[in-house]
Amino acid sequence: MAYVHAKVLVASFAKVIQWLAMSKRMFLIVSPFLAIVAIGLLLSACSGSSVHVTAKNATLVSIGVTPANPNLPQGLTRQFTATGTYSDNSTQDLTAQVAWSSSNTGVATIDSAGLATSVAAGTTTITATLGLVSGNTTLTVTNATLSSIAVTPTNPSIANGTTRQFTATGTYSDFTTQDLTTQVAWSSSAAGVATISNAGGSQGLATSVAAGTTTITATLGGVSGSTTLTVTAAILSTITVTPTTPSIANGTTRQFTATGTYSDSTTQDLTTQVAWSSSSPGVATISNASGSKGLATSVAAGGPITITATLGSVSCTTTNTCATLTVTSATLVSIGVTPTNPGLPLGSTQQFTATGTFSDSTTQDLT
Repeated sequence: MAYVHAKVLVASFAKVIQWLAMSKRMFLIVSPFLAIVAIGLLLSACSGSSVHVTAKNATLVSIGVTPANPNLPQGLTRQFTATGTYSDNSTQDLTAQVAWSSSNTGVATIDSAGLATSVAAGTTTITATLGLVSGNTTLTVTNATLSSIAVTPTNPSIANGTTRQFTATGTYSDFTTQDLTTQVAWSSSAAGVATISNAGGSQGLATSVAAGTTTITATLGGVSGSTTLTVTAAILSTITVTPTTPSIANGTTRQFTATGTYSDSTTQDLTTQVAWSSSSPGVATISNASGSKGLATSVAAGGPITITATLGSVSCTTTNTCATLTVTSATLVSIGVTPTNPGLPLGSTQQFTATGTFSDSTTQDLT
């Protein structure tokens, strides 16, 4: 606001009136309207009052766009701000008032609120305009950056002695994904529970060492992801029955043995724990009775038949490690000669008989 002191106006109008008074004629000629205006102005300036004059409003001089020349990974957004500077050096946030534009919408777009969204790698000029005044900055969109890594499977359990393959999947700032299994650095927080490979051709392969838990982590640059691996006690993998292909004579027996192999490669005699079965009980049976488990008894010539051992869900049939038994015809076990220790007078004769006893307990005159 500008101020003009009334005393200046009073002095000016006083000179006018003085001049008019010098000539009565001129004074009479002066329009009454002029006199009224002069008197009104003088009255308004009385008592040393000031006349207020309102200055013209400050005008917008420039617009600053911030942040200045930022970089933005592909797939992300960036908020811009427009700040106006006026002729009186005052400033004002014009973000919501300006018209926003991008010189290359194939690189980035910008909405009416100043929020820029990257589209592809490259550069574009971001401009804010209000009336005839504008301001701009350069936005550089870089290639998408790795945002996170997911390790799968999630929280698995494996038996001691077994392995598990893990996969690392990266998610980028543009929401694309990529298999990073062979690019990340793998680690196990407890190598005494399980180790994990970084060797070419086996990256991400965890090998159990002992029961327990460990954290499996995949890292690339400054980004990492992890999951928990639980190693349980070793589990039964296979059962092997021996002897594998025996042959017995009818009427005889054969003891079989079941050997279990576990996930940690240890073995155990399971003969008394498994359930035994014969594929043909008419040829041979096999005992599940305490004290005689695994004992096969021939019934008739035939075979080969399958002798199977099963414990829980594990059976020798799964790995083709059961036994086959063949029962042959009964074999001669002994010969009895009768009569036993006879006495024979000189010059007389004695008939002897030979009786064969076979493996199936049958006898036959073999004389």
